[in-house]
Amino acid sequence: MPQGEQKDGLPLVRATVLGPAVEMMRRLDADPAFALGLHGLSEEQVLNPAAFIPHDTVYAALASIADITRRDICALAGQQTDLLKFLPRGPLLGQSVTLGDFFTRFTQIVSKESNAVSFRLLIEEEHAYFTTSRNFEPEVSPGHSDAFLVGIWISLLHRVLDFRWDPAQLVLRLCDPTLLPEQFHGVRGIKCNNRGYSIRFPAAWLSLPISPETLANPEFDHGEGVHLDAPLDFLEGFEILVRSKLSDPALTVSEAARMCSVSTKVLNKRLSSYETSASKVINKLRMEQASDLLAETELSIKEIAQLVGLSETSALTRAFTRNFGMSPRDWRKARASEQQSDAPEPVPPDGDAETP
Repeated sequence: MPQGEQKDGLPLVRATVLGPAVEMMRRLDADPAFALGLHGLSEEQVLNPAAFIPHDTVYAALASIADITRRDICALAGQQTDLLKFLPRGPLLGQSVTLGDFFTRFTQIVSKESNAVSFRLLIEEEHAYFTTSRNFEPEVSPGHSDAFLVGIWISLLHRVLDFRWDPAQLVLRLCDPTLLPEQFHGVRGIKCNNRGYSIRFPAAWLSLPISPETLANPEFDHGEGVHLDAPLDFLEGFEILVRSKLSDPALTVSEAARMCSVSTKVLNKRLSSYETSASKVINKLRMEQASDLLAETELSIKEIAQLVGLSETSALTRAFTRNFGMSPRDWRKARASEQQSDAPEPVPPDGDAETP
């Protein structure tokens, strides 16, 4: 990742780029000394930010690490990398506000490090392209290196998107897709040449917020090994998002789709697999909230309407009657009667209690 100058015509890179894969080896109870020694490297070099080695040496070392452990180790290492520590100028990247801000800062920083490998962010109409291209012909397959970097970026996108994640909206191209894990957040790679890789995704994702915690990517529990947590269920995540904006009268299907960074058509298509739609979810949650407030508070019908995002009392009355078969006022009375009938009989004072 961090680049160096060329020596004897060979493009160089910091040896620390091997660090995450070496750390992953240890998590798998494998000693990295042998794999590194095959290429004249030591763990001390890998930990030294002042040590530079040829790109081809990195490619070969990563291949040896995979041969000794497992085919997809580099992609797994990328998925678990702390980007604030690993990427150049991590603290500066940690100040990024959105995903687009992060990628812009990153490409500018790397461009000043070296011209051996170029990172670019391109936007064409509704699509964004994050690409890498080598400005040299590698003598060793860079497949494992690309798998490692793709692991970093796909994992980052997955964390930023959370429940909005839809792998069908990505197109991933890299030189050896077989080096990716079988369960790679639903993403499948398309084979291309060895001069770089590319990730295409909706340009709308670039406006999503990003935080230092997202970039830090806390280490997985070592006891869990390389287990990958499943993403939050889409319907569950959508309901959480709707609840957070439930009191906003501007919460429409279009606004909900915008919050999810998809079109209304795509949003409803994803919700159709749950046999529901965005409007049904919004209405259901509004009515659930209204019924809870009617039962648990003494707020007026007008106040409850405002709390569930309906500006008019009549709008709440119509929607509530349609869902529950009675008006909010009648429903509140019915619930009050049920609670009184279900109340336990009063217990007489101890002095009046009957004795067997």
